[in-house]
Amino acid sequence: IIYDVTDVAMSNKALESANQQLEFLSRTDRLTGLNNRGYWQECQEQEFSRFQRHKTPTCLLIFDIDHFKRVNDGYGHAAGDEAILHLAKILRKNLRETDIGGRYGGEEYAVILTETDAKHAKIFAERIRRLVEASHVMYNGIEIKFTISLGIAEYSDLFVNHQNWIEAADSALYKAKTAGRNQVKIYQPNANDNAEQ
Repeated sequence: IIYDVTDVAMSNKALESANQQLEFLSRTDRLTGLNNRGYWQECQEQEFSRFQRHKTPTCLLIFDIDHFKRVNDGYGHAAGDEAILHLAKILRKNLRETDIGGRYGGEEYAVILTETDAKHAKIFAERIRRLVEASHVMYNGIEIKFTISLGIAEYSDLFVNHQNWIEAADSALYKAKTAGRNQVKIYQPNANDNAEQ
């Protein structure tokens, strides 16, 4: 009886461990180890609801690699993966425990900076931008350098839903790209999408 109970307990423990591993894998991007898009969006929806109640300053940051197609076309997709991984490592090293970062798709990343206003989010974004600009990826003995563009949207009561918040950050990212890339722009909800810092 003791052996039977022990076997059942060990089986239950193994099953629980396997389920935890599956849950982790289901929400993690395989290449970068960051949250995948699906899980990150779930978190963003939850945070949006929480911010509606508590009104604490919070920012959404979206960024991607400038001219990423050139990296892929010039050095190959494996080199592109190395660039994506390199950027993810820089991001992970700079995230606080309360921040929620993820790979949004392709070479694009998204971060929720909790209890952070746009001014301080820009400091964080500039730190990431400078670190990427100053570093490089080595692939097959070749040094690959690249830059990133970043868009910030601070939570606003004008956002009807979480998707509006993403669209605002995306709009700021677009401004950073059209202004010449390798820079940070902040979305201004009261200025008809045209004002920026």
